[in-house]
Amino acid sequence: MNTSNSIESTNLRDPLSVIVLSPNNPLSVNGQKKKKKSEKTLKLGKLNDTSTMLDDLVNYLKDFKITAVYSQKSGRVCRIKKSGCRHTHASLNLSSSDSSNAIVDSESSINSSRNGSVRSTPSKMETGIRPKQNLQPLIPNLQSNAVMRNVNTKKSKAKKQKKAKQYTPYLSKREVDEGLKEGLLIQGAIRINQKNSNEAYVGSREQSDNDYLLKNVPDRNRALEGDIVVIKLKPESDWHLKYKTATVVYILEKVHSRMAIGQLTTRDGLIILIPRDKRLPKMKIAPNNCPVLVVNRMDALVMAKILCWPDIDYAEGAVCEILGLIGDLSSENRAILAEYNVDVTPHPPSLLQCVTCPDLMSHHEQSLRQDFRGECIFTIDPSTARDLDDAVSCTELPNGNFRVGVHISDVAFYLIENTELDIFVRRRATSVYMVDNVYHMLPPELCMRCSLLPGVDKRAFSVVWEMTKTGTIVEEYFARTVINSCAQLAYEHAQLMIENPTRKFQEHELPQIHGGYTYVDLSHKINSLQQIALNLRRRRFDNGALRIDQTKLIFRLDESGEPAEFSVYENKEAHRLIEEFMLLANISVATKILHHIPDLAFLRRHDPPKESMLVDLTKRLEPYNIHLDTSSSKGLQTSVLNIGSMFGLPHMAVINHLLTKPMQRARYFCASTELGNYSHYALHIPIYTHFTSPIRRYADIMVHRLLAASLGYTPNPTWAVNGVAAVATHCNDQKYAAKSAGDASLDLYLAHYIQNHKPFIRSAIVFHVRERSFDALVPSTGSVIRIKEEGFEKGMWKYEATAENKCKVVITFPQTSEYGKEQVLIEMFQTITVVLDRIPNTNSLSATLLRPISSQLIRNKSAFKSK
Repeated sequence: MNTSNSIESTNLRDPLSVIVLSPNNPLSVNGQKKKKKSEKTLKLGKLNDTSTMLDDLVNYLKDFKITAVYSQKSGRVCRIKKSGCRHTHASLNLSSSDSSNAIVDSESSINSSRNGSVRSTPSKMETGIRPKQNLQPLIPNLQSNAVMRNVNTKKSKAKKQKKAKQYTPYLSKREVDEGLKEGLLIQGAIRINQKNSNEAYVGSREQSDNDYLLKNVPDRNRALEGDIVVIKLKPESDWHLKYKTATVVYILEKVHSRMAIGQLTTRDGLIILIPRDKRLPKMKIAPNNCPVLVVNRMDALVMAKILCWPDIDYAEGAVCEILGLIGDLSSENRAILAEYNVDVTPHPPSLLQCVTCPDLMSHHEQSLRQDFRGECIFTIDPSTARDLDDAVSCTELPNGNFRVGVHISDVAFYLIENTELDIFVRRRATSVYMVDNVYHMLPPELCMRCSLLPGVDKRAFSVVWEMTKTGTIVEEYFARTVINSCAQLAYEHAQLMIENPTRKFQEHELPQIHGGYTYVDLSHKINSLQQIALNLRRRRFDNGALRIDQTKLIFRLDESGEPAEFSVYENKEAHRLIEEFMLLANISVATKILHHIPDLAFLRRHDPPKESMLVDLTKRLEPYNIHLDTSSSKGLQTSVLNIGSMFGLPHMAVINHLLTKPMQRARYFCASTELGNYSHYALHIPIYTHFTSPIRRYADIMVHRLLAASLGYTPNPTWAVNGVAAVATHCNDQKYAAKSAGDASLDLYLAHYIQNHKPFIRSAIVFHVRERSFDALVPSTGSVIRIKEEGFEKGMWKYEATAENKCKVVITFPQTSEYGKEQVLIEMFQTITVVLDRIPNTNSLSATLLRPISSQLIRNKSAFKSK
């Protein structure tokens, strides 16, 4: 009898009716459709008396994809274990009497012949599930039937009774304090792996040590990205490779907002939020905490807040805001700002009442300021800039030296300390630069009043040096000043003057020039500054400064706000000119305020990179004949430049990307809270601060107040050290949030552009090869992509790892009607061609590896078409 398509007709309403369905034909019975999800088919088989051997049983099971055996004699269900299964099963031991009464369950599909391991788990058979006594043989030694039964759509009875996985309770605050004091516990900030959210790390205070590894979600114990946590080390036997492992026992500070952006869906009768950020937990949303309109709207973007998190698998939350539709640019921008907790609420108009000083300066005030209105002062900024913080001047002196000035808007003069306006601005801490908009720290009206616009008297705080042509400082001083800028130049204007100092400009090529100056005057001064800046820059890098360049995109939007085109931001001579003098001003001011007010000096430092991570990177690169000198920032900079000259820009781009991983974030701090180490690793200088951008950074306003006190313009501040430290920490957090939001905005517009310009094909450079995937950098966009084994057309993937610590994948593309068989070698620094696409419902990119096509084939095809 051929059983491959056999169906025994039965009464479907009878719960004991039998339907025999072949695994190859689960389509319909008596014209009825395939069973719904709310129904479950149980396939049962009974062995004849002759089948007493375990091998026979396995062979029969493999043919019918059986997963369990039911013994009528013992009333037990014995499950067949798949190799590699993580569950524990008792060994199957069927006696001959049991064998003759064995019932087989084909509820799911497992190939027993491959796995060959048979185990059993006792399980109670539900009432009413009984095979018919008169079973028609299907093949020798095997009889089977099936019983169709309704099941609970939520979960099986066993799963219902299963207790939710709970987190380990936190220690008490007293236990934590004692543990930290005795060195039994460790405090640090948590970082969660964006690619693998199961992994998290807590930073070590020692530069030479690896971070502590939290291997799974239970070890994180409800901590989220950035939280300040207390951890307890696990036994050494549990350590993972080079990492000491630990578990969170307390959260000292919840830095993360506990807000999540995502989509709602329903699952097993529950409303579930699926966060976009995989580092956040899925949330169960109670019906009274969720608007009815968005349930099951897969195109709706919502923000939800974690209320509690008792269960490892799910947190409990509430929908706070409906942000709009997925893919809509305005909705996506709102989602980004919400995700990073960036406050962009409009400034209340009443705040401007806190500004008491008039725009026009009285004669008395002018007498208290040094008058620079007779100097040729000008600004150089991006062409779209509206908040003009800084201006420069350069005057040649009779002795051949130059008087160079950096003039910064005197914002602190307008912003009276501890007023409602000051508190609002301090809380915001920074301007936020999105692709489509700038959210200013200051009220827009105050931004315009403080901006150093041309042709208008403006209050400034100036740093002035007398220096030689080679950039050697002879003298420096600081002063509150009044200036009148003669021109608002863009970087493009200054670059043209640097590239061609004698160029003759047409009237429409430059903005209006005030004060009786001409473009010849401006060009001469810009080129004098350029020569000094070149010497300053050369000396700075000779002393050990490090620069790691990464791709940054600039978008041009059309009238509807859609990205029309993008380009890579170029850091040309004009940018570097301004950068050098801003750095010099910041260094000079840092030295001044630390000397006069050492306890309260508001400084910025950059800790050295993690030594262990640099060592690991060095070892990864050695098999490719690339050597990094990690002994100092100067050695590292020299290595990067040598790699660029020897191997080319693609290699250099990959090295720059890899070097960002061990680097630590620069941060603001109060001088008296550190142990005398104020150095900035990347700049390779002993002391540094931010002074030059007070319109967009509150940290600079703090520094302006300290400088004013240092010069005697105002009394010394009576700030508490812990208050200054708190402001520094807040500025650090807000600066990072603003940068993250800006980067996410760039990702959004790039994904949107790619979605509308398919196919988007680019070259990429491989930098990490794994057994089932590899990572690559797309230099033209700065995107980091991961291509998995299935990320190319059907073919063969072969992974190899050599003794020299070199990993590679050989991908074989099959022969087609148009193309021959092709092989691609994937290893570090290999250039490949990929097509990028937007992952649905996200702003992330997917990548597909493209088959290499020889130029000869292209020429042949072109010749054929021309005929």
